[in-house]
Amino acid sequence: MIKHLNPREKTVVISGSVVLLLLFVWFALLQPYFDVMNTLDRKISAHRQNLGKVEQMADQITQLRLQLADVGTQNKGDRPLFSQVESLAEKTGVREQLLSMRPQPATTQGTFRQQLVEIRLDKITLLQLVKLLHAVEYRSGGVQVKSMRVTPRFEDRSLLDVNMVLMSLESL
Repeated sequence: MIKHLNPREKTVVISGSVVLLLLFVWFALLQPYFDVMNTLDRKISAHRQNLGKVEQMADQITQLRLQLADVGTQNKGDRPLFSQVESLAEKTGVREQLLSMRPQPATTQGTFRQQLVEIRLDKITLLQLVKLLHAVEYRSGGVQVKSMRVTPRFEDRSLLDVNMVLMSLESL
């Protein structure tokens, strides 16, 4: 059939066939290959970002474990949490506003014992509260604020009522 065509028609048929073959190769083989490679590249970069986040979290976990071990060694031989909280209240000048201190039952988690003391402060100023929180977080050996609820007084909005639970961990 191609033998009966003149040279110009043969050139058109051959060049058309080559173009069709190239289009077939591009759409059937190369384009899907490039799409898959781009998708895999995006997945690789996403997994690298996730790996970086996991490594950061692993570093944070290691730091927290070291801090937890330090807390356990700091509290060895210290006074009970109840007396620590009482001395903190005296040092920060909120002993007069201290309405109640209730120790909670100690719980054991792994090799650590968690002690809790719930305190209630009445008619305390914001400055006094900040001083107490600063003393709890930075001057006490391993005492932390577990929860806190602050409500302003109805008759004087500058005074606050505070309920807070303080926590300490000690190694067994």
